[in-house]
Amino acid sequence: MDVIILADRKGQELLPLTDNTCIPLLPLAGKPVLEHTLEALIEAGFRQAHIVLSPHAEQVKEAFGNGERWGMRLTYSTSRGEEAPLQILASLQNPPTPPFLIMRGDIVRSGSLKSLLEQAENNPSPCMQALFGTKKGFVMLCRNPQSAELNQLNWAGSTQQPTGIELNGAVALLDSLAAFHQANLDAAAGRLPLLIPGRQTALGLTQGRNTEVYPQSVKQGIALIGAYCNLHPSVELSGEVVIGDHVIVDRRAGIENTVILPHSYIGELVELRNAIVRGNDLIRVDNGAVLKISDTFLLADLTTSPINKGLGTLYNRLAGVLLLLVSLPLWFLANVLVFLQKPEKYFNEYRLRGNKIEQDDFGLPQRAGFATWEYNVTVPVLRYLPRLFAVISGDLRLVGALPVSPETAAQRTEEWEKFADRAPAGLLGPTQLTIPADAPEEEKLMSDSFYWANFSIQQDFRYLLQALRMLVSRKAWIG
Repeated sequence: MDVIILADRKGQELLPLTDNTCIPLLPLAGKPVLEHTLEALIEAGFRQAHIVLSPHAEQVKEAFGNGERWGMRLTYSTSRGEEAPLQILASLQNPPTPPFLIMRGDIVRSGSLKSLLEQAENNPSPCMQALFGTKKGFVMLCRNPQSAELNQLNWAGSTQQPTGIELNGAVALLDSLAAFHQANLDAAAGRLPLLIPGRQTALGLTQGRNTEVYPQSVKQGIALIGAYCNLHPSVELSGEVVIGDHVIVDRRAGIENTVILPHSYIGELVELRNAIVRGNDLIRVDNGAVLKISDTFLLADLTTSPINKGLGTLYNRLAGVLLLLVSLPLWFLANVLVFLQKPEKYFNEYRLRGNKIEQDDFGLPQRAGFATWEYNVTVPVLRYLPRLFAVISGDLRLVGALPVSPETAAQRTEEWEKFADRAPAGLLGPTQLTIPADAPEEEKLMSDSFYWANFSIQQDFRYLLQALRMLVSRKAWIG
């Protein structure tokens, strides 16, 4: 049986979520909206479908391809958006052969399509639409491709009631931001039964692969968390919460009845309630307010690449030379302390991963390692003086993420860890200045991720000023 999927809604009702994408690609409970429709077809035994697209059609084609990933054969065509189904069918190069199934792929529904097919066998009506309670399911078995009842599948709708076949299940039309928010929560809570990725690791907690979250974070309610996420142990989740893939939630954040879309950063102490978060967009579903948060310490988009990559290598090296000259008295003091303390070793030598690029054994680019050393003294400001030579050589920047050994870097396999690895390694930075040396590696990584997500030259200058102030602090001399 031929299958036609109408996925050509323009999506104005879901702005700003659809400003750069379309409804079929919006994430709902860990999967794109259209994928839930494909899974329902697969469960009913269908293995091919033709999808009608409009806005951002190329994005959909790139995401779903020929359907091989799902064991299906997918073909595509485009429309002007929200056209009448009869008009769309008339424009197809290969019209479907009756009987055929036609349905919308820009809404979400649960329930088995097998039941529709089985009940339709004993029903002679030219078109039979699935009904979920009082709601239309926007899926129809059609024996007459010229039937006016097909216009019931038009997103604009009509007053004519089709012949209905009642199915067990639910439908979410996704016709407003509040409806999109509620559909995510309903899917997480099981009120909209869908195939949800991840595994249940604790009561009320379902998480995707390579995600770091503590069950204690779920204070009450249900949480569905995607893949490659990192939530600080102090995060509190309550009510019903859906978090997409590649999300970082920082210390002591509180999240209640909220949907967080992929690649978002939630800052320290941020409280979210009844909201949708997409990067630095905050959408309040209770009053419809849409706010763009400019303070990246609160919300940030982890996919945004900084336009500026910091001061050039030449400027960093010149700054390193200047600091070396200014710090000559400190070098003298460091040598005196080492002489007086008489440790077993004058220096401790390390190998760190720097910013220079070299080719590995397979000809692929990778960061080169470099040798450095530290004074064997307990005074932090003196211990790391030799790293100034790494700034002069270009292996380190003056301000950047915490440099680590090549072995430590090789162990970073998760997406949020790799994001932190994109930041240049530096002599100074938020992790070096504010995070204790004995803090857990995850805390340091989160600090570096936050630094890179919020990178700006102005912010680097602020860290330099912070370092100058700390130079006369007790922490710099006692640790």
